[in-house]
Amino acid sequence: MLEEAAASLVAGALPPPSEADVEAGLLRAQAELHRVGVASAHNMTGPTEGAEAFYGLQRLRSAGQLRLRVVAAIPEAHLDAAAQMGLRAGLGDGWLRLGFVKVFADGTLGSQTAAMLDPYSGRPHDTGIAVHTREELIALVRRASEAGWACAVHAIGDGANRWALDAFEASLEHSRRLGLRHRIEHAQLVHPADVSRFAWLGVVASMQPVHCPADRPLAERYWGERCRYAYAWRSLLQSGAVLAFGSDAPVETPDVLRGLYAAVFRKHPGDPGLPWFPEQALTVEEAVRAYTFGPAYAAGAEAHQGSLEVGKACDFVVLDRDVLEDPQGLASARVRMTVVGGEVVYQA
Repeated sequence: MLEEAAASLVAGALPPPSEADVEAGLLRAQAELHRVGVASAHNMTGPTEGAEAFYGLQRLRSAGQLRLRVVAAIPEAHLDAAAQMGLRAGLGDGWLRLGFVKVFADGTLGSQTAAMLDPYSGRPHDTGIAVHTREELIALVRRASEAGWACAVHAIGDGANRWALDAFEASLEHSRRLGLRHRIEHAQLVHPADVSRFAWLGVVASMQPVHCPADRPLAERYWGERCRYAYAWRSLLQSGAVLAFGSDAPVETPDVLRGLYAAVFRKHPGDPGLPWFPEQALTVEEAVRAYTFGPAYAAGAEAHQGSLEVGKACDFVVLDRDVLEDPQGLASARVRMTVVGGEVVYQA
């Protein structure tokens, strides 16, 4: 089995999937997302990197088979081409539209390539890898903002998060004038001096709670005492930042209930140990809002979806129990029904 970059050794020799195969795969994925309570997805593989899938989504939309609201990204490498064509964020409709430019500021915790302000524990000369310098990020965000695009910047380490915030600050006036909602994807380790900058700059903290218990062993090994600032949902929320929760699927499960459990208890279901820095945990209500209103706000769609109100999209999920009354029930709760656009798309 070839994994990660090694897959590129044979990818070019594989025959491209047929349109029918792409559509069948998309419909299977849509059904699985409905099963775990997902009504809307922000797709980080956009219309250029994942052209076959994007075209497949367009065909499903035209055929009336797309029952998942999809906001698609474009990769930073195609920003200039999109700008030259006059494409801007927001093109599309309530089912499929362009939303943001995906930018990478650093690598990952697992490979110790997340860009850090200080070296990794036990590795005195290793601060990870910055995909872009601070100056390059500033120029890239400015170019995107001037073209009418918000940026979703992948940043894991506290160094990458600081430089991404610096880039957003450098384009603050232009971004505010256009109403752009930039976001940092993951924001896994944020230096305490930078937490309040999210709210001040209007940057959405787009985070994935399932990473918290999954990454705990690696974080403790490589970040040491800095772990107290990792996955700092409570600190960000109290500072006034908007939290937008997701899954990072297929890296982690798209199961929203697993994510909610991680956000509330900061550990895996069935783990007999203590929660990991429980002072950063959220209530069920706060976590649900981060999974519903937060992503809608990040996409500039909160006037039309993200909460159950008169005049908004009729998207909701029915569970088999009241997890507000019994948060521990998140560990075994199941989705009974998923409704998208007023249509029952899943029922158990």
